[in-house]
Amino acid sequence: MTPITFHYFGWKSKISQKRSTLSISIKKEIAQGCGLSKGATLYCYLACDHKQRPLLIAYLDGKERF
Repeated sequence: MTPITFHYFGWKSKISQKRSTLSISIKKEIAQGCGLSKGATLYCYLACDHKQRPLLIAYLDGKERF
């Protein structure tokens, strides 16, 4: 398994629901710093860490992993 490098940025997100869709928020400063804007596509994947804790990996460059 490829190790993950963490940066010293973090935030708490709450899951919100509108009809049958759930969403997670990203802080505005992080989105702007990564060049994201409304309508941008993020590719997200489920993973597990070495303690088998579930992870949600979201690539912020708009490119698929595979």
